[in-house]
Amino acid sequence: MTSDNFRDPHHAAFIPMPEDTLAGIQAGAPRTASASAARLREEISGLTGLAAVMVEERVHPLWLRGGTSDIDRAIAMLDPGARGLKCAHEPRRIVEIGAGSGYRAVALASDYPGAEILAIEPDPVLQRTGLLNTLSYDNITYVSTAIGAEETTYGFFARSGELGRPALLAHPAGTIKGRKLANLLSFHRFSDADTLIITPDAASEAILRAPLPPALRMIAVETGGVPLAPDLARCYPLAQFITVISGDYVLLYRRGKQRLPPASRPVSVLAADGPARFFRVENTAGDGFFHLPGGGVRLHPNGPGQPPARLTLSVELRDHAELQVSMRVARDQAAAVRFTVKLLSEAGTVLAAGGETLADARPRALVLALPEHQGRCEVVFTTELAAPNTSPADAWAEIISATLV
Repeated sequence: MTSDNFRDPHHAAFIPMPEDTLAGIQAGAPRTASASAARLREEISGLTGLAAVMVEERVHPLWLRGGTSDIDRAIAMLDPGARGLKCAHEPRRIVEIGAGSGYRAVALASDYPGAEILAIEPDPVLQRTGLLNTLSYDNITYVSTAIGAEETTYGFFARSGELGRPALLAHPAGTIKGRKLANLLSFHRFSDADTLIITPDAASEAILRAPLPPALRMIAVETGGVPLAPDLARCYPLAQFITVISGDYVLLYRRGKQRLPPASRPVSVLAADGPARFFRVENTAGDGFFHLPGGGVRLHPNGPGQPPARLTLSVELRDHAELQVSMRVARDQAAAVRFTVKLLSEAGTVLAAGGETLADARPRALVLALPEHQGRCEVVFTTELAAPNTSPADAWAEIISATLV
């Protein structure tokens, strides 16, 4: 199922690159080790079981299993002094086969906030930690399955390498359901992925011998800096791929015409089952604001002469084209309500703004066209009475959904 030359792959690229760019990746620019490695070792020392550690410059805690090799893996993926992956392209849609405890996915999500990551892991022992580490990132989808040349059952019935690492084998007694790569990508709408990562213990080497998605731009194979086995290297001839050894990785850059990056996926701003978002509610009192059981929120308008009720949420823009908002007044007999929506950059610049006045319970849509922008921003919703001489009684303003597309 695996090869000893084959440890842990990463990205896929499809761009002609200047020779000096490739040379810089191959040589590896000098990097300074941060204090994160020492901090991680200190925090996890003497512990067994799951532990959460806060790492400098990271918003979310890192989960590690004390008494395992998690600490070494986390440092290898997250510490700037490690022999990690260096990309000459900007990945936009990454498939990681063998996500393990999620450290590499977290590093990629932080380094490339505009990218979407499909992280795949078959080992139930690692999946709990992987889910804990990746759930806070809305650009990571963590999937529990095995990837193989056929759709069958697998189990960790073999060993590979000098350390005897567990390796997957197709077996009728296996409890891990295997999926073909093409079928899984189609199901998750990742067929236009541009970057591929493969861990040998989580996938069959046959994947790299079979036709790969045509949109792939780069394949990265973590070999510890060792070249690919000759029979595998012959699958990637020089006429079609530029091969570079960078740190622990063999990078296979596909030659050919530059392709357009995939479109960004929709992101629900108000999703209750998504990652936690910071939000602020201003100018409300009592039951002026609450979350609806089926999703969405109610933001009660204030009386005449008072400032508009205001809800602000933090979101990450990734070249999205529109903000689509659905809203209504909850009761037909209520006073008319004026809804407004603004999207602000971190610097306070208004990226988009719009409004709608509603006087009945029929849902209405408001669509804001967005400029080209990537990064953190704020979505600001406000509600107020449309007429100054009306009463706010029963004027429940309901924001049903808000989606970046």
